[in-house]
Amino acid sequence: MARLGEFPLLTFTGDQKAALALDELRCAGGGWARLTWDGLTALQEYAEAAVRGQAGGDFKQWCERTPVGCHRFPPRKAVRGESRTVHSHAKWKRERMLPVPECVDASRRAFMGAHLRIGGGRTAPRLHYLDDCSGSGRIYVGYIGLHLTNTKTN
Repeated sequence: MARLGEFPLLTFTGDQKAALALDELRCAGGGWARLTWDGLTALQEYAEAAVRGQAGGDFKQWCERTPVGCHRFPPRKAVRGESRTVHSHAKWKRERMLPVPECVDASRRAFMGAHLRIGGGRTAPRLHYLDDCSGSGRIYVGYIGLHLTNTKTN
């Protein structure tokens, strides 16, 4: 698990190979990297407010009403969770059970349905995260990579 230097309240818990593969595929001409940076910046600012009890809701709501002076992330690209279909499909749900520290879950895995749409097209890259600002005071980024399996990727 690695803290992201510029983002002190975010911890990357995933496999960096999935993110690096996006570069190799030249997904969306590299636009995914810019959207990822924008998303991480907005998540950091949200986390700072959330740990102080001043976020005014979840990250999606933050994106819909970004405070003046904070980095804006498009609300339509911030998704609260996965569909019922993903939740009820064991394999798809398991793909989204991503690493977290033991202080978050004793199994060291947690479902990360919340995600950012960081690209489109056939590969539709995503960034999956767990908002644990009310617990550990952090956001855990468990996956950055190609769209995980769902009804549209099968």
